[in-house]
Order: sequence, then structure tokens, then C-alpha cells
Amino acid sequence: MSVNIAKTLVKLLEDCEVKAAFGVSGGFIAPIWQALTESEKIKIFHCRHESGGAFSASEFSLCQQVPAVAFATAGPGISNALTGLRAAKLDGAKVIFISSITSVTPSGKWSLQETTVQDIDGLCLPDGHGYFDEIIIINQKDDYFDVEKKLRKGLNKKDGYVVGIFLTAKVQQEIINYENDEVLSLSHDDLDENAKRHSQEIADLLVNENAVFWAGFGARHASALLTQIAVKTNSRVISTPRGKGIFNEKHSLYAGTSGLGSDTESIYKTLHCPLLSAVIIMGSRLGELSSSYVQNNLEKVKVYYIGLNAQEIKGNLPPHTVLIDSDIETFLTSIDACMAEKVIPPSHIKAISAPHDSHKCYSDAAKDVIHPLDVMSVVQEIAIDMFDCYVASEAGNSFVWTNRYLKFSNPLRYRISTAYGAMGHYACGLVGLAASKERCAIGIIGDGSILMSNEVSTAVRFGLPAIWLVMNDAGYNMCRQGQELLGYPPLDCSIPQVDFALFGQSIGATGYNVRNKKELREALIHAIEEKKPAVINAFIDKYEIPPLGDRVETFRKLKEELDAK
Repeated sequence: MSVNIAKTLVKLLEDCEVKAAFGVSGGFIAPIWQALTESEKIKIFHCRHESGGAFSASEFSLCQQVPAVAFATAGPGISNALTGLRAAKLDGAKVIFISSITSVTPSGKWSLQETTVQDIDGLCLPDGHGYFDEIIIINQKDDYFDVEKKLRKGLNKKDGYVVGIFLTAKVQQEIINYENDEVLSLSHDDLDENAKRHSQEIADLLVNENAVFWAGFGARHASALLTQIAVKTNSRVISTPRGKGIFNEKHSLYAGTSGLGSDTESIYKTLHCPLLSAVIIMGSRLGELSSSYVQNNLEKVKVYYIGLNAQEIKGNLPPHTVLIDSDIETFLTSIDACMAEKVIPPSHIKAISAPHDSHKCYSDAAKDVIHPLDVMSVVQEIAIDMFDCYVASEAGNSFVWTNRYLKFSNPLRYRISTAYGAMGHYACGLVGLAASKERCAIGIIGDGSILMSNEVSTAVRFGLPAIWLVMNDAGYNMCRQGQELLGYPPLDCSIPQVDFALFGQSIGATGYNVRNKKELREALIHAIEEKKPAVINAFIDKYEIPPLGDRVETFRKLKEELDAK
């Protein structure tokens, strides 16, 4: 069959189960853009900024558990997308970024948006760094025949894959004769003998001693197995912020969320219980915002780490940690099989305290602003418990409040970026969460973030059930509060008050202004039931401090080190 490379590539993407593409068009990718538009299997979302396209592709991939495409033209199109691509890579998404090079080497003519192989090569670095896991350059039509093999191999990975495919405008239109009926198939990992031995060892430990599971986002596919084993063995479970919902947070065995906004005392008591024998960590790098590095104090218990590429995380774990390089679901299946014939002792676990009381009101009516805890209460009651929405929380105070106070019973309902923490991630990426239209997506967004970047207009264009709940405190409040808590003199962190409801209305969304719990509750129910783009402008009390203790302590130590010099 004779067809040009652009259409052949899009057909390959369809075969790889790509269902959506997000980005901003441009002349250098016109043939690719046209081929994507003509696809009957890939829905194309034309965004307002390349970073918005990359964030949305990443969120769609993680939410729908399929690869997604991000696209941009050469030059600034590529550089604008890089923050979103880096976040996608750190989050373990499967994103295929398609763009263009204008020439292999510099022309010497300084042409518009000139992009060469040399410009691109530095974006992929060894040891997991950089913006891409792999870069594929297509300068001539013979280069295309390597694409399929590389793409299928990369997408076969279970720990994410971000690849950049860069084509010249000319080669996109080259005609090739190519047919392929091969179907992409995922491998099924078998445990090696060492992992089998460890699975038996951990199974014995879970039955006969006291252990705690510590689950990160990488364990999301093993939610049912983890729950089954934890309940069967009466084992407590901690999750990282991105792992919220992998184990039901309302279950009596749930010990709390670690990292930014965590209940530090509860996590400490769980990890330092005198009867504790082992901590089983899975699916997290346990970076600063996921752990506050409390794993470094696990000196008196056994520590196991389960996950792919375990060696990459070795430096962030206690020296005596047993590293088990394995697919988490496969390993837990083996543990469960090992326990099949064992007698499990009765439970002696006490129930944790009840979730936040939705009937209590924290706001001071005289202030005419809403307390952040009342925002959390309404989101819990309406968005999570009543409508089972996707909830995403933006970098800043927003994700401190949500990490601590929102409780999820299902995996893949809560999204947060603790790995990169880019402002604007969910002000944009909310489009990717809502793109399937299967349920509403609600973003809890700071006013600074939505002013930095947003894709509200894109949601309006495609009629997506996306709701931006703006925590409007007229400032970069995390910066202001952090400066005060560290004893620094006040700096300029103010933002002129913005009517975000009016902003939303001006570009076609429904807008709401809310100043109390009742108004927020009514607005959120109406917005969810309407299933259309909406902006809820919540005027919040900027003087209420979120549970920032661990983060402030990190900066306090850094300040002391700098002062000592």
C-alpha cells in the first residue's frame, strides 16, 4: 500500500491504541496534523499552549491507561512543551510527542524556528534524566522503518515511556510502500528465582509478624491485590499523595498519607511502632513531597522495595533495603499465592479516626470569605462521595490542603504532581482528565496557577465536563506564608484581585462566585450536573495556614546551612 509517512505514522499510532492527541498546530507539522485530523480512531484536541497539550496528553494517558499523543511545531513549539513532557516522564505516562526539525544541521541563514538534530539530541539524557526516554529522528524515508520497532518496544514498558518523534516537513509527505498487520502486545513478566524467594519471605512475614505497606502511584494497577493482601493479613497501609485511593482511605487499616501535607504524627507512629517488623515500599521514588524523607529513619526494621528500575531509587532508601526489581502486580500475585494455605491470625487493628465532618463549618461569616477546610469538606461530600469525580490539585497550597484532607476510595481518581510540581499543570491538564467525558474532572487551582496558564478555552471548544475551582486568595500565598514561617521579611506576593467567574464567562464557560460553604455547595452541584466547562471563583481566607510543617522544616534546615556559611 502506497501512502505518505504522516498517514503511516498515524495508522501506527491507532494500532498502538492511541485514542487522543493534544497540542498546537504549525506549518512544520501540517501533514501530521492533517493525518491526525482525518483519523477516525484518534480524537484531536487543539489546545491554546503547547505545555497545555503536553500536560493534557500526560493526564489522559495516566487516567485512561493508554498512550496519548502531544504535538507541536518546531522551535518555540518544542521548547514550550518541555515542562509538560518532563512532568509526563516523571509521572510515568506514555506520551508520544510529535514535532519537526527544519534541517539536520544549521543552515547558516538563521531561518524562522530553525530546529536541528543538534538542538534535539540534548533533550534525552542517560540515567532517567532529560525530557525524553528516547528520541527518534526521521530525516529520510528509510528512517521510518525503525520507528515502529522502537515505538512498540517503548510502549511495552510498564513504567512509562515518553518519546519524541521529530520529522522534517518534507519527509512527512514522502510516499512509502508499507504494510503491517502486527498487533502491539504487552509482555507478561515472570518472576525470577530471587524474586520468588523474596515473595515467599514476605508472605511469611505478613502472616507471622507485623508489616506496613507503603504504596505509591506505581502500584495503581495492583490496587485490588494490595487491598486483598492487607485485609487478609491485617497490615496497615500508607500511601504517597499520588497513591491516594489505591487503598481505600476510609478503611480502618489505612494509616495516612505521607509527604507534603501529611499527618506527620500518625505516619511517625505507624513507622516506629515497637511491634513493627518490616516496611514494604512499592511504586514510589519517595521523593521529598512524597515522603518528607522519613524512610531515612527506618533503621530498626526490615525494608523491602518492590518496583521496576529499583536500582535507580537505591540512593533514596535506607542502606539495608532489599531491592526487588519486579512488576508490582506480578509480585503481589506471587505473595498472595504463597499465603493461600496459611492460617491468618485474627485482627487487632483499631479503626482510624473518622473523615472530615462535612457538617462542621470553619468559615467566619464576618470575613465574607470561605475557609479552605470548608472547601475541602464540600469537595469531599459532593465531588468525591456523591459524584465520584476526578479531582486534581495544583501545585501550591492547594495540594497541601487536598493531600491532607481529601479521602479517596478508588484508584486513579486523584491526580497531583509531586514529582515536578509545575504551576499550571492541572489548570491545563484538566482537559486531559475530562477528555473522555466519562465523568466530571475538578481542578483545585490556585489563582496564581490559572493566571500563569490554563486551557479553559479548550474545554469550551470541545464541551468537556471540566470544572476549575479557583482558590482565590489574591496572592502567591504559599510563598508569603513560607517566608513568614521562616522568619524572612515580607516580600511582594500579591496578585490584583481577579473575578475568575467573569473570566470564565468571557470565554464561554459557566462562572460562579462563592464566598461561603452554602454557595460553594450549590455551585459545585450545579456545575457537575450541567457537565459543561465551569469556573468557580472561591474567595478563600488567605490567613489560614495549611499543614506545611515538613516542607517548612526542609527550608529551615537549608536556611540554617546557608546562614552558617
